[in-house]
Amino acid sequence: MKKTFFIFLLILQSTCFISCSKAQGWPEQYGGVVLQGFYWDSFSASKWTKLKSQADELAEYFNLVWIPQSGYCGDGNSMGYMPLYYFNQNSSFGTENELRSMIATFKEKGLGTIADVVVNHRANVSNWVDFPKETYKGETYQMVSTDICKDDDGGACLKWATANGYQLSANNDSGEGWSGGRDIDHKSENVNTCVKAYLDFLLNDLGYAGFRYDMVKGYSSSFTADYNNTAKPQFSVGECWDGTTTIKNWINGTKVDGKPTSAAFDFQFRYRVRDAVNAKNWTKLTASSEQAAGKPLVFDQNFKRYAVTFVENHDTERRNGSEQDPLKADTLAANAFMMAMPGTPCVFFKHWIAAKGDIKRMIAARKLVGIHNQSEYEQKASNTQYYAVQTTGTQGQLICVVGSNPKGFAKPDGFTQIIERNDFIYYVSDNLASQWTEIENRIAEEQKAQEEVFTPHTATIYVRDELGWTRMNYYIWDSNNNSQLNGGWPGKQITDKKTVNGYEWYYQTFNIDEAGYYVNVVFSTNSGSPQTVDVTEIKDDKFYVIKRDMNGSKYLVEEDTETSAISMVEDDGFNMDNAAYYSLDGRKVNRPVKGIYIIRSGNKAKTILIK
Repeated sequence: MKKTFFIFLLILQSTCFISCSKAQGWPEQYGGVVLQGFYWDSFSASKWTKLKSQADELAEYFNLVWIPQSGYCGDGNSMGYMPLYYFNQNSSFGTENELRSMIATFKEKGLGTIADVVVNHRANVSNWVDFPKETYKGETYQMVSTDICKDDDGGACLKWATANGYQLSANNDSGEGWSGGRDIDHKSENVNTCVKAYLDFLLNDLGYAGFRYDMVKGYSSSFTADYNNTAKPQFSVGECWDGTTTIKNWINGTKVDGKPTSAAFDFQFRYRVRDAVNAKNWTKLTASSEQAAGKPLVFDQNFKRYAVTFVENHDTERRNGSEQDPLKADTLAANAFMMAMPGTPCVFFKHWIAAKGDIKRMIAARKLVGIHNQSEYEQKASNTQYYAVQTTGTQGQLICVVGSNPKGFAKPDGFTQIIERNDFIYYVSDNLASQWTEIENRIAEEQKAQEEVFTPHTATIYVRDELGWTRMNYYIWDSNNNSQLNGGWPGKQITDKKTVNGYEWYYQTFNIDEAGYYVNVVFSTNSGSPQTVDVTEIKDDKFYVIKRDMNGSKYLVEEDTETSAISMVEDDGFNMDNAAYYSLDGRKVNRPVKGIYIIRSGNKAKTILIK
């Protein structure tokens, strides 16, 4: 029964994804859940290779993963919100090949990938008005100075341009200005052409399923309508960070043939939850509660289909190292309430990492009941100590009680309690209780496997280059901020070599003595120049190839996963008979089938490919 039910859940997710494949804007009666797969400065946690390694686990619970803007933004780490290149997809989170591999793997598992599309503004190459020239499929795309809004940066850009012999657009900005970069004029035919080619590239070349449009108040919603009508993404959601009236007007502004082509983030839902948590007054969740900026979209019958709900994101929590407006308490209750309501829930990556078990249970309960973005709900109780809501899905009903005293709400007849925590309780219709038992057992088994005792082992870093370097340096630092493992920059010259899979590799071995410990490396030649990008969080044997492609002034590095896999069976002294198998996301596997696994035996850990 356990396996049968989870196969049913996966079929339900896949069916929804396939049936929505031609949808535009946001599908009706959509039961999917989104993961925001990053937080501010999550350059390590959100690496494409790391997200890809979690595909199996993510696909069991989520339908869509929203990832950071994936284009090249210049040297140094960047979250992508100062876009420089559209068609160069080597970013702070990985190479274009790694991005493509992640998106393809997600798609194979039934997960759609949402691109962070930043087209309100753009960075420049060397001065106020120059943009890079890019060639894609034989066509050259380049924005010019006359593609910049006349009133950009409050007139400062125009003043500089005039003084230096450049012209800007004759048009003022069609939305709100932003001084961080050049506000581009979407009325320009050239801008239109560049953006549409970029969106087509994201969808039909890289394989994204849809778009998250950044800062949509910066330009008229009619342009989002035009872009979506041309590109036809499966999913589109805009960041219209404002009051409810403005958000509704923006959604309506994206209409084509009378239908919205985009959903929007439900900011007032987030603030409603925040206010209830901060004030410890759960009556603030009620639909009739007054709020200056308006009521959440999910409280409106005509807009809840287009509401992407969230309780935290990268901007509300922390930005550029500065604390913003984070939820500091009752984050489980906040997520539980979100998962019980209509709209499409978007889970914050930090919340997922910190409370996987509980969030898995919330998502599983939502999908068991069949709650979707247009489900009906009814308030059952509202007081300062707790708030209760009953939501009707396609398979049954869910009652969610959140607050400081959720036990104060008496369990009604016809319902079974399935989850109880200090600040929330879930009840489902009695007819679903037996299926929930199977789900609970499955999630508990997953948790137990992920909590296996750590085994000390070694990690060997192998590397070869495609550039003909005659000297190889390893500069190493670790998770304890020890930057002297191989001495100061450029580190240690590596002379040890080994032939594996027909290639000769430099290598160095490190001890991984405790859980959570890892090493990082920068490869270089000569006295430290040229060098590669940072390669981070190495915990097991890895084979890397230094590519000819560059990210700014640094050479890109890719993992040779095939060699990493097949080389492990050649390791002398590794006892395969006593080996324990783990999936790439850390779960113990009793009966491995085809795929790549981490195997541990004694104090050794290796990766193996089972064909």
